[in-house]
Amino acid sequence: MPEPPPHLSGAYNSPHTSHECVVTGDVHATASTCVIVVPGLTDGPRPLAYADGGALTRACERRGYALARFELSSSYERYGARTLDDDAREIDACARWVQNMCPNAREIVLFGHSTGCQSACHFLASGNYESAGSVTRLVLQAGVSDRDWYDATHGREVMRGWVARARRMSPEAFMPEETPGTDGVRTNARRFVSLAGVGGDDDWFSLDIFDGSRGAPSKIDEKLSGGKCARVDVRVVASTADEYVPYAADVARAHNERVRDAFARVAKSARVHYIDANHDLSDMKAEDVEGFVDFIFS
Repeated sequence: MPEPPPHLSGAYNSPHTSHECVVTGDVHATASTCVIVVPGLTDGPRPLAYADGGALTRACERRGYALARFELSSSYERYGARTLDDDAREIDACARWVQNMCPNAREIVLFGHSTGCQSACHFLASGNYESAGSVTRLVLQAGVSDRDWYDATHGREVMRGWVARARRMSPEAFMPEETPGTDGVRTNARRFVSLAGVGGDDDWFSLDIFDGSRGAPSKIDEKLSGGKCARVDVRVVASTADEYVPYAADVARAHNERVRDAFARVAKSARVHYIDANHDLSDMKAEDVEGFVDFIFS
């Protein structure tokens, strides 16, 4: 049997506590690039098949890149009491830990999945972290709108009523168990507003931000302008069968084109790639794998 790829597993120093970080690929002196996967809501280091021995893992091995998968304080069902500021601090902590373990990994590909896309964007937009200067590529896989999904699932007026109720509460107070969209996860008022409210911290990719119906600039324009993203290549990976996208196919495609255009205004480059697959690409066809990895790194 072939030897397993070299790997490194340890705990990076989170501002909150100690969490798992697993690095595969070349973790010694020769890795010039590290791909850091930022997990989405309810995810951690392992659920994504393409990053856990799958297509992304193999692509990094071929290129001699290190691949890091790590756990956030908001991973799994802990997100309800965490913020994107927490995520940003922990992305920075993980990046510094990986660069210490792989001293020649001067370039970082920040790879967000689902809500991890918001976390990655928030990290870059904050402008507070030296490690962000090493990010040369931002990959956004399934960067979707939680707000639009909640509205489509539970009704816009229903959700607006619950958001209004949350805004009247203490930010740290937990929402009632019956709150729509929480799915049994203890969620405080601050995070609920962030996820479900218009203009919340998590509200990066909603349809009405980009189609002109709100008449406001996108958070991409607002937060990533001024050179924060100027040296970063952005790659948007959109699933055409994403179960968390509540729009018709033509609307979703037009939306992704507008998201790409918004990033193109503030980044070094921006492109979008479509895959006939679900939210986490677990049903991606074998014939689409090569195009997926080539797009990420081209």
